[in-house]
This record gives sequence, structure tokens and C-alpha cells, in this order.
Amino acid sequence: MLELLSKRAERYESLLRDLEGDVDAPTARRIRKALKVKNKKPSTRNKDDPDDSDSSSSVGSLEAVDLVEEDLNRNETTRAAGFFGKNSEVTWMQRLEDDIEQKSSYSGSRLQSTSGSSAAVSQPQSPLAVAAVLPSQEKWDRDIPIAMMNYHLDDLDIPLVSDESDPMTVPPREIADKYLDAYMTYVHPTFSVLRKSTFTGQYRQFFSKPTQPPRKWLGILNMIFAIGCRCCKLLDPGTESAWEDGLVYLTRARQLCLHENVLFEHTDLQQIQLEFLVAVYLLCLGQVNRASKFSSMALRSALSLGTNLHITDGRTHDASKEARCRLWWSIYSLEYLLTSMHGRASCIGEGLCSVPPPLPFEEELFEQPDIARLLQDRSLREAQLRPTLFETPTQLQSGPTWVADCKPCSALFFYHLTDLALITQAVLNKIYSIEGIREGSSVTEYRLQKYTLRMDRWLAKVPPPYQFTVPDAGPWHLNHAQLDDQTAPFARERVCLAMNYYSARVILCRPCLSQTHSPQQPSSSSATTTPPAPDANHRAKLRTDMATDCLQAACSLISILPENPDIAWFVRITPWWSVLHFIMQATTALLLALSFVSFPDQTTLPSSSESTSKSKATSNSNSKSASASASVSVSGSDPVIPNALALLDTDIETVIAQSKKALHCIHTLATVDPAARRAFLLCDGVVRRLAPALKIDLRDWPRAEGLVGGAGVDVSNMQRESQGQSQGPGQGQGGHEGSVDDGSRMEGLEDLLDFEGNGV
Repeated sequence: MLELLSKRAERYESLLRDLEGDVDAPTARRIRKALKVKNKKPSTRNKDDPDDSDSSSSVGSLEAVDLVEEDLNRNETTRAAGFFGKNSEVTWMQRLEDDIEQKSSYSGSRLQSTSGSSAAVSQPQSPLAVAAVLPSQEKWDRDIPIAMMNYHLDDLDIPLVSDESDPMTVPPREIADKYLDAYMTYVHPTFSVLRKSTFTGQYRQFFSKPTQPPRKWLGILNMIFAIGCRCCKLLDPGTESAWEDGLVYLTRARQLCLHENVLFEHTDLQQIQLEFLVAVYLLCLGQVNRASKFSSMALRSALSLGTNLHITDGRTHDASKEARCRLWWSIYSLEYLLTSMHGRASCIGEGLCSVPPPLPFEEELFEQPDIARLLQDRSLREAQLRPTLFETPTQLQSGPTWVADCKPCSALFFYHLTDLALITQAVLNKIYSIEGIREGSSVTEYRLQKYTLRMDRWLAKVPPPYQFTVPDAGPWHLNHAQLDDQTAPFARERVCLAMNYYSARVILCRPCLSQTHSPQQPSSSSATTTPPAPDANHRAKLRTDMATDCLQAACSLISILPENPDIAWFVRITPWWSVLHFIMQATTALLLALSFVSFPDQTTLPSSSESTSKSKATSNSNSKSASASASVSVSGSDPVIPNALALLDTDIETVIAQSKKALHCIHTLATVDPAARRAFLLCDGVVRRLAPALKIDLRDWPRAEGLVGGAGVDVSNMQRESQGQSQGPGQGQGGHEGSVDDGSRMEGLEDLLDFEGNGV
């Protein structure tokens, strides 16, 4: 009889696990609690090992980078989300939700068990002490499925739009010019995958001569239309039919050169460009998993043609060599961006390519003698354009390079983005990788210092027109006079470089953002215990400094954003396809820090009125740089946590104010972006659970009820989701039903004109 009941219980548990991803958030939370495993797993950590002295959210948490903690092939939702690694903010949010739920459960059970003893209730408990009494199974097991914390939109279908017209048709010239101009203005400077002068010349020829273009060239053109259309829709949400237009162009590109027959053919440069542009468009739609697939295809195709290697063929023109160089670095940059989003292993790294860095000059200047020498003399080019990652110690200490005197242009902007991507990809490969874990914490800490110096050097090399910090004032003193003025020359370049830089700093320092960094203090019964070894003190100081850097980078990133953001600002000034990712990185780091001091019996915080007034003060434009670099104690008395987070050396009001600002910006993006809506609901749920302990007045914070409409958004479903989100983390497959909607179809297309040339 017992065996029969046991088997039946197992079937019921299996059914509940299958249903968990298909129900609303409150029901999913009830299922998780019902299925909570009670048996304890033995801990494999050595308490005496100084490398393992941190909490599960610190450097020590990187040891699980080679583990998959749930079955990702369980259902369509988990397969759509896929694996998220340690450097993804989705995983950080999962860690945050787990910590809050465990601490809340412990706090409630502790208050209940000690209700008869007021002395016991009033005894302060540190987060470390909380973790110590939790069962090891609760400390290490993640109860919240990663798919529920994923704010990206891969669970939405991308339909083939019904298009009965010939796939060779194109939009009217006026609309085509609008989409092409949007792409070249806002996307091409970041991803220089095309030879701009050559392609625009072919484009004009395409509309003026009655010849038929190659199918792949037309596929590339359609993907440019799709991306440009998405950009224009964001700039002018009231435009009818623009959303679906993007899917129309994607459908045509699929029919032209992405069907099964073409995919089995040997690749060429145009196919690489096409696969890359599809990846960018999917990224614009929030389809990170699918974008990663196409980015990987473009990467492998590029490797098959040796695009990652230096070309010495004398028959290939210098301009063509440079175009392939920029194609490779565009692929590299996109692959890095996607890797930072999903946290999966990537094959790209500093040892993969011998192609030199891109020239910081436009193609129109290649005939000038000095620039021609750089194109033809490899040793000179390597000496003048040595990546910051590979600079010698002497070069790291030297002054500005000759690149600082280059005339500002898209190519110079692309050069600096690429240089930073090399450093940050090395961080992902060496710190968040299995290799980094096997080499131990000491090596990891050395690399943290190494890459910090490289990022400092990169910042010092940014030329004056693109500088976003006050000269010689350090990385946390932003030049808001330049950043806040949208009409200032190169405003977009400065903001884009700043966001990429502070995102890189958050990634680098995030492993050190934990609840404890100091060596264990001796208990009262062992006051004569031998003091901590110097190495332990050095390690604690390093991790505390890096944790502080993480918070300062997060605050700096958020302080770039305007006080009253609008969608047009995001599109014109920021890398709009990744700005939500950058904001979520910073916001999650800030919320993680706040969660460590979120219990009223662990810290003394100012009153809500005092917090509100200080939040307003730190949001003032004249004090932005100061707020990003604040290093003052919390008013009142210092928290009683003995070995607590570096946040305690930072103004908590600043962190709260920047979190509030971040949620306002995400809320603004959510009016047109379903991914931002999901992200807001996740963050809003966390904030509302932390607010009572932190005494935060949420009356003037953005609310989920204010999310009305938005591109591709079902309002009734949004309301259901927001109600569930206020009670629990994330949403399951029940949120955002249906498929990606990109507007309504465009009609009245002109007949196709013929074209000569292959566009390479």
C-alpha cells in the first residue's frame, strides 16, 4: 500500500512540475512551496578554506558555472529560454529572488518560533547568520525556474507573415529611404557590417536602373528595412502598419535566401552579412535565444572563410580587406553582447583572430598617404593600434595614444567599442568560465585586478570628443554637462560608450557583490583567536573594493539616463537594441545590494521622509556625479551587521534613488516593448518586497497599473500579469501569449527595378 501511495505521489509531483511553467505567478509560487525538497544535501565546501569564505552570491558562486540546475528540455517555455550563465542579469535576478524568498521564510519562522521571548526577537541577526541556520539544501538549491525570471521574448513565435506579393518587391522609395537612413544613422556605427559608401551607391543604382539584383543582396536590403522599420516605429509609435512591416521584410528575406536549400549551400560574404543582420533584428525584437543562433551561424560562416585572420592576398583591394576586418569585429561585438546577455560559453576570444583592429578612419580617406601606409604596413598598424587588452605594462602607464588625435567619425567610435569588447569578452572567458573556476580564487582575484587596470586604461584612451567622465577625475565622475545635452556634438557616441563601459564594470565586479567580504571575526568565547592572515585581509579588501566598484558602476550607468525619459531619447541617444539589458544589469546589482540590508533587525535606516528628500537631492542634475561616487555612511547609526557588504560604505539613499530612476526608465520602455514590461514586473515585485524593511515610500514610484498599451501588448493579459507579479517573481508562459507583432502590413509597393552588381 505504501509503495502504491509513493508512486502516486511521484506522479502528482511530476504533474505539478510540468504545470509550474504554464500557470500564473501566484499559482507557480504555491506549487514551488508545495514541492520544496526537505531532505538535506551534504555540503562539499571546506569551512577552513579561505577561497570559499564568501556567500553563495560572491566569487564562490562562480564554482557552479559548469552546472545546469534544472531540466531545460522540460517544455517549450524552458527550451525557448535556454541556459543562462553566471554573468547574465537573468541569473542574478534568479539569485535575488531565491535569497529574498529564503530570508523571508527564515524571518517568518524565526519570529514565530521566538514569539514567547522578546529578547530573542530583538537580537540582531546578520545575513551571514541567517544563511548559517538555513538548511544546506535551501542555501544551494534554486527553487525558481530560470524561465520565470527571463524577461526576453523567445517564448513568442515569429510567424511568417502572409505575403502574396513577389518577394522581390520593395517599398516605395520614400519609405525605403526612411528605413535605410534610420539604419545607417542609429545602427551602422555600432555594427559596421556593410561598406556604407558602396552599399548606398548600389542602393541608388537599384532604384534607378531596370536590372534585377542578386537575391542575397536583396535579402540584405530587406533586413536593413526590417531593422530601420523597427527603429522608426519606436521613434514614432503612432505610425500605423510599421510594426508588421519588419516581419514582412523578414519573411521576404527568408523566402529569398534563408530557406533550407540556401542554408545547405557553401557560405559567402553576403550570406554572412545576411545572417548577422537577422541576428541584429531578432535582438531588436527581444528574441535573444534566436538571435544567438543566427549570430553563431554568422560567426561559423566567417571562420569558414578565414575572416578572422589577417589577409595578405595581394589581389584583394585594401578597402575590401578593411571591410572584412570590420565585418569580423562586428560579429565579435555582437557575439560578446549576446554572451553577456545569456551567459553561455562562447568560442570567441583573444586567441581566435589575427585580424588587426579596425582603422579609425572612414573609407573615403583610405587614399591619404598616412592612412594608406597603415593599410599596407602590418607592423606599423599593430604598433599604432595595439588593443588595450594586449598592451605591455609600460604602455599601460603611458599617456594618450595617437588615436586620441583622430578626427571623430563612425569608424573611430567603432574602434573604441571593439577595443572595449575585447577586454570584456576576456572577462567572460577568464572569470566566468569553467577554466577560471578550475584555476581557483587566487587566480580569479588576480584577473579581477588585471582587467580593472585594462578598463581604466581604455577609459583614459577615449578621445576628448567622446569622453563621458570629467578629465583626470576617475571613472565615477560623469561629465553630465556633455551627457545631458542631446544637441551637443557626439552626444550619442558618448552615451553609447558610457553605457558599454559601465556595463563592463558591472560584469567585472559582480562576483564580489556579496554579503560578506571580511575574514570571520572571533566569537566572544574565543577572543584570543589568532588574527586573520595578511592574505585573508588583502582578499577581503580586494573584494570589498570590487563590490563598491560594482555599485558605483551601476549607479553611474543609471545616472546617465534622463530624469524624464521618453522613447525618442532612447532611440536617438542610446544603443536601443541593448539599452534594456544595460539598465537591467545595473538595476539587478542595486537590488541585490539592497536585499542584503533589507531586514529591519539588521540595520538602522533613515525615515521614509528623510530617504525621500535625499532621493530627490541625488536626482538633481548638478549632483549626479557626486551621487554616483558617494562614499558616506547612512544617516542615523551604522548598520549592526559586522562583516557586511561594501554597500555600507556607500550612501544607501543613492542606491535607492538610482533604483527608483531605473524603474522609471524601464516603465517608460515598457510602453512600447513587451520585454521591458516583463522586466519591470520582475523588478517591481522585488522592490515591493524590500520596501517595508527599507522604509521606502513607494507612492511616487512607477506602478504596474500604469502600463497601458504598448507595441504588441495585450492589456487584459498585462493586468493579470501585474496582479500576479506583485505577489511573486516573474511570469510563466501565461504571460505574453501569442506571437511577435511588428505592426500591420504595408501596401502599395512599387514594382521591382533591376540592378547590376553583387553588393560586395
